[in-house]
Amino acid sequence: MRLRPRFVLLGIGAAVLLIVLWPLLHAAPDGLEHGDLSQFVGRFHPLVVHLPIAFFLLVVLLECAGLLRRWNQARELAEFVLALAVVSALAAVFLGWLLAWSGGYEGKLVTSHMWGGFSLAVALLFCFALRAWDKRVYGAALFASLVLLVWTSDQGGKLTHGETFMTRHMPGRLRTLLRVPAIAKKVQPMSEAASVPPTSVNAVRSPSATFFDARVAPIFENKCSNCHNAEKRKGKLRLDSFENVMRGGKDGIVVKAGDPKHSELFRRINLPPEDKDFMPTDGKPPLTASEVKVIELWIASGASSSLPATAVRGAPPLPVSELPTLPFASDYRPKLRLIASLEQELGVRLIPRSRNPEDGLILRTVSAPERCDDVALARLRVIGTLIVDAELARTKVSDVGLKALATFSNLRAVDLAHTAVTSAGVPILARLSHLESLNLTATAVDDAGVAALRRKQTLRRLYLFETKCTAQSERESRDERP
Repeated sequence: MRLRPRFVLLGIGAAVLLIVLWPLLHAAPDGLEHGDLSQFVGRFHPLVVHLPIAFFLLVVLLECAGLLRRWNQARELAEFVLALAVVSALAAVFLGWLLAWSGGYEGKLVTSHMWGGFSLAVALLFCFALRAWDKRVYGAALFASLVLLVWTSDQGGKLTHGETFMTRHMPGRLRTLLRVPAIAKKVQPMSEAASVPPTSVNAVRSPSATFFDARVAPIFENKCSNCHNAEKRKGKLRLDSFENVMRGGKDGIVVKAGDPKHSELFRRINLPPEDKDFMPTDGKPPLTASEVKVIELWIASGASSSLPATAVRGAPPLPVSELPTLPFASDYRPKLRLIASLEQELGVRLIPRSRNPEDGLILRTVSAPERCDDVALARLRVIGTLIVDAELARTKVSDVGLKALATFSNLRAVDLAHTAVTSAGVPILARLSHLESLNLTATAVDDAGVAALRRKQTLRRLYLFETKCTAQSERESRDERP
């Protein structure tokens, strides 16, 4: 079958564009901004990028419909729509490169998305050429292009909405089936007073928590890390750890310890939203007054990573743990070496709840949540009676691990937010006779799974934000029980 002349010209033109774009794609974004005009033109990428997606999916639909005798003529239109998909894909690739190069973006995720878009444009061009040559090869190429489209779109979603965009609301059973690990979903603040996610503000915190970990880091995670992380370093700035915050970006340091007014980060979050230097950018939710105050107090207090949370005055208050002293002093000292050994082996921290270490231990995993899983909890059973507070948010703990956790008989507070636990495993925690606080934010629990916990008399705080529980359950979770 001979190609129509106008489509031959289209193919030649597309090939020329690919040759032009090739060296541009090799010029990886350097994290610096390059001119207002290029940024203005590049920002049409989010608009144009949906055109090749729509055209290509329409091609697949037309080709499938054409397999039926009744809709056989639909395939005649597929060739023209595929040509539109090729042209729009090339335009989207160029605008995407322009946006990344001029907008101050860089990182592995940015580069992989760019190459994904370029590869998809090439794949569509091949599909266009193969369609008139071999139908079987064309069908295989069409399927491969569809897979590439899904992957490239996933990369784009991660760039815009965070790395867990596609899996954030995945049902627990599907997550288990596909072996997708528990994710750190962004939680919107409930009010001005609760200006960071429930996992860091509403959950019970011990006096030993640092101000940066308990108050500042969750703000960066919730409002800033989408653009300033390891995979997407806008302005060469990362805000995903204390060290990276203090390292600064392309313009130097952004936090000047003890001097909020001369700290670039503090200046930018206080600018008017219409200012081009305002942070967060691109229409993302700005920091609340409480969040700005927290960052101001942190910088003014020396911008330390070790300053205790209770040492900063004037910050919006955090609930204080009211755990009573537990009578197991005789079990603690003989196990000091075992505790130290478990910390080193499992990569967790076992911190005394108060200055009196015999008051019990806090299991803390925030520094390396990926290292704490069901096996780790099983290993900790030998000192389970000493643990009164288990901070397991964002770890790999699942329903299997809850069986071991249920044997920690002196547990008073458990944070399981953003883990893979479900309604099938959570009821076993009702066995904990001293349990006062349980955070199940962003887990796959429902009303049936928490029914036994609602009836538990000792449980004073139950957090069910972003779960499958009904609105009534969510209202109950916000109010501390009498």
